[in-house]
Amino acid sequence: MKVSVRTAAFVVALGAFAYFVAMSFARPFVGGDTPFVLDGTNALLTCISHHDYNACGYTGELNFWGLMSPIGWWPLLQHVPDMIAIGLGADGHAARAKVLAYLSVIGVIVSVALGWLVLRRYGRAAWFWAFLFVALSGPILAFARQTAGEMLAMGLIMGVVAATLLQAPAVVVGITALLACWTKETSYPFIAALGVLGLVLARRQTGRSIRPQLIAGAAGIVVAVVTASLFNIVRFGSVLNTNYLDDQLRTPGLARKLEYALAVFVSPSGGLLFFWPAAVVLVVAACLVGFRRDPLPALVILVVSVVLAVGFGSWWTPFGWSGYGPRLQLPWVLPLVLIALVAYGGALEEPVRRLLRSPVRATIVFAVALVCALPHIGYLWKFQSLDGYFLQENPPCNAPWRSADWYPCQDRLLWLHRPMPFYTVKGVATFGGAVTAVIVGLGLAGCLVLLRADLAAPPLRRERKPAQREVRTAGPQTAPAR
Repeated sequence: MKVSVRTAAFVVALGAFAYFVAMSFARPFVGGDTPFVLDGTNALLTCISHHDYNACGYTGELNFWGLMSPIGWWPLLQHVPDMIAIGLGADGHAARAKVLAYLSVIGVIVSVALGWLVLRRYGRAAWFWAFLFVALSGPILAFARQTAGEMLAMGLIMGVVAATLLQAPAVVVGITALLACWTKETSYPFIAALGVLGLVLARRQTGRSIRPQLIAGAAGIVVAVVTASLFNIVRFGSVLNTNYLDDQLRTPGLARKLEYALAVFVSPSGGLLFFWPAAVVLVVAACLVGFRRDPLPALVILVVSVVLAVGFGSWWTPFGWSGYGPRLQLPWVLPLVLIALVAYGGALEEPVRRLLRSPVRATIVFAVALVCALPHIGYLWKFQSLDGYFLQENPPCNAPWRSADWYPCQDRLLWLHRPMPFYTVKGVATFGGAVTAVIVGLGLAGCLVLLRADLAAPPLRRERKPAQREVRTAGPQTAPAR
């Protein structure tokens, strides 16, 4: 590839990401349940000031909003930085919400930066362009500027995955495991599974013992469980989150749970296959081509993905509606993409090289990714467009503790009504939406050009990285499989 073409592709790929980050910082948006989370922090601080540390304000019954405590049901993920912001002088919801929005953007930056660092360390630098392609084509575009906690959670989960893959010092693994477990009380087994897998892959790379990191990671998870349990005692009088466990918030019946678990992947109004096809196809392809060589990573990715989907399907709203698309699933996607590329990047090189060798096939990949990204961009610039989707039901679906019709109503939205992307894509017609679509399109094209060129480059030139020097100093028994 000519130097000028490569330079242009490099500039537009990283420039698109930089534009997206700057725009997200400049346009923070209060989304999700943030006002309730901020009120919950206020209630927690009031309980502490009154020395009420057991079931403070707990009623045992769901109120109109589905809460049993003024502190709420949410994990420590946002309460901790919110309390820090208050301690540093943030006054009022507006300032504190802006802090949470900025943390979401930082979560995106950290995720992409860690992806680059890990792939470079494993001699898979070419795959960073696929990783960035996935990031620029997904619902991250819609959520990076929001106060909802999914992007911060993604950054923290990426932190523990990267720390284990890089076999970071034990204290770093422990801290990242603690923070990642604060993202959700149901996250503990999944953090443990991905962390252990990351350390196993790291041991194959370095040949060093992973025992210190295993012990530190386990300690971090234990500390997370203890702190979350103490938090629950304050608000519920129990180490368990009794609000989460209320039957009215759980999907009834095995058949409906399985239906919603399937919806997590293939519902046209929230399924990952429609909202983030680049991530789904890349992970599935990597696991399929690499499974015969090394089944362990593929098995862990499969089990984590399926069990997560079943868990979301067991919640009364598997996507976290009335948010946009597959909100609850988003924190896990990029970590799984990174693990798949580390484990199977070598096995995936030839199939992707063949796919992108044809300009026609490369154009199709680009077009599908961009078309599926347009609704995210539209929602970014015209968030009111989402209302039209939910207003297809008149009256709108009501919560299950307030209406017996919730599940049939949600079923119609999931499968039968006009899909959500057809509403939010309207925002692309705005000036900001059109500009963003062009810039993101250029970024996606630049990523594909760089991926195609780097995968086609001679192996010796592509692997002349710091990680390769480490391999040359290792013995044959510790050299990583290629």
